[in-house]
Amino acid sequence: MPDNIKLPIRFHHFFDNKKLPVCSLLDSVYRNLHLIITTVPGENKTDEHYGSSFWDSDYDIHLNNDVRKELIISSLKNQISRYEKRITDVVLDVSVRLSTAMVNNMEVQKKKIEIVVKGKTKRNMEAFTFQTGFFISPYTLD
Repeated sequence: MPDNIKLPIRFHHFFDNKKLPVCSLLDSVYRNLHLIITTVPGENKTDEHYGSSFWDSDYDIHLNNDVRKELIISSLKNQISRYEKRITDVVLDVSVRLSTAMVNNMEVQKKKIEIVVKGKTKRNMEAFTFQTGFFISPYTLD
């Protein structure tokens, strides 16, 4: 089985002629899913298509939650099928809701996206669940 290099790469291991740290298949898949979700297309200098196009509408305050959810699902389905070939039977669950965030010791209502990716690894059909969430759009402190 090939090793999965642990990210971020610490090059001092390489320059000291030591083996680079490795991680499990699932840890590697989780890291790639996180990068796919949080990268804006064009941000990756080696592949301008890598990343999630839903960031183009991050600040669109006129976009309703259902449309935003469908944009996220569509973008992620495309990107996961293109850039994460080690998994199969992928099911996405996305929610967009208002949540409280702390900004400068003040509670502020913000839109929060929660993403759950479920599937199986192709290597051994091991089931997995990856979950992440983050706030989007500008903070308003008026």
